[in-house]
Amino acid sequence: MKAIAYIFVFFTLWFPSVSAQSDFKVIKVNGSILLRTRGVSLETGTVFSEKEDLLFRTEDATAAVINPQRGRLVLTSSNHDLASAKSNYLPSMYNISSRAAKLLTASEISEFFTGRIVVLDKHATLIDDVAFPMNKNNFFFLRYTFRGQEINKKLSFEGNAFFIDKKTLLSVDGSPIPSADNTKIRLYYRRGKESVFLSEFDLIFPDIDKLADETKIILEAVSAKPKADKIAEVGAYITEMYGRIPGEDLEKWMGEKFGIK
Repeated sequence: MKAIAYIFVFFTLWFPSVSAQSDFKVIKVNGSILLRTRGVSLETGTVFSEKEDLLFRTEDATAAVINPQRGRLVLTSSNHDLASAKSNYLPSMYNISSRAAKLLTASEISEFFTGRIVVLDKHATLIDDVAFPMNKNNFFFLRYTFRGQEINKKLSFEGNAFFIDKKTLLSVDGSPIPSADNTKIRLYYRRGKESVFLSEFDLIFPDIDKLADETKIILEAVSAKPKADKIAEVGAYITEMYGRIPGEDLEKWMGEKFGIK
């Protein structure tokens, strides 16, 4: 009788743990994806089993999900078999160096500001202020399009750093605007009366509250890992889902928001 009782207790304890190991939690969803059997839309925080059938309402829909044992996965309409999907747990691909490198030449500035760049409200770029002095007549500025019109925004500076600040950048005639017409933006350096084109890139300002919710889910899944791995995993996720984020910005934000210092 005792043996039967022990077996019952064992299965009671074992089955929930096995079930939990096969559950995934949604970090972020692009598009519309349903849990077919439940008729529930996937959204940030949704928990579901790897055995559940997913219905992708649009072909380009994607979902970033995570499991503490299996890692982080990005599901698509052509790759959503959780039983065989490969993990995207690749923190080593993200450079977590918190030291901002000084950009010395025009080519280095152009190389840095390329592709998709993520800014969490404000970013400081260090430059060689001998090659690129910053004063009343010499400065960096960004150009974007709003309602079909080109907007030029002089970037504030201090010492050998210039700043991309969402609040001041996304304002026209002193009034805030929700966003530019698109994410494409151009960086110039004003040298006296000459404007020197440096690069074109996509400037991404993610919703900070949503990003915090997504980051919290990742941190819960990697809670046992050291600080460096936590920052690297969040950085790899942001890079994959949003764009490249400077390491110093990410580390500062995670320290202030989540106490990871």
